[in-house]
Amino acid sequence: MRNEPVTSVQWNGRETVPMVSQMIAYTDQIELCLAAEFNHALFQKLHTDAPQGRVESVDTAGDAELLNIVSEIRGLEDLALLVDVLRAEDASVRIVSPPRVIISVPGRQPPDPGLKSRTAQ
Repeated sequence: MRNEPVTSVQWNGRETVPMVSQMIAYTDQIELCLAAEFNHALFQKLHTDAPQGRVESVDTAGDAELLNIVSEIRGLEDLALLVDVLRAEDASVRIVSPPRVIISVPGRQPPDPGLKSRTAQ
């Protein structure tokens, strides 16, 4: 298990990417909270065959490639910048309502604190 089991972050586009990329080394799960307005677009993108009038509830899981799909939504394009980082960590992705992207990274030992300070310099 890593240092922190869950970390919640408000998604603010491209400026959030470096923070998430760094956090992956220190937590098992990152929850990206999206603006409520994205729920409809996510539902339409992920449930293209859903009948009209269905309650727009999203709960879809996959690997890092799922971010490539939802990054086609206007305002979420920068999620694609996380795909390679998540792929390297063998992370899974779950997208749920209210609109959140939950990134789960397989547990492992926390990184060596000495290594962190050397790479941060």
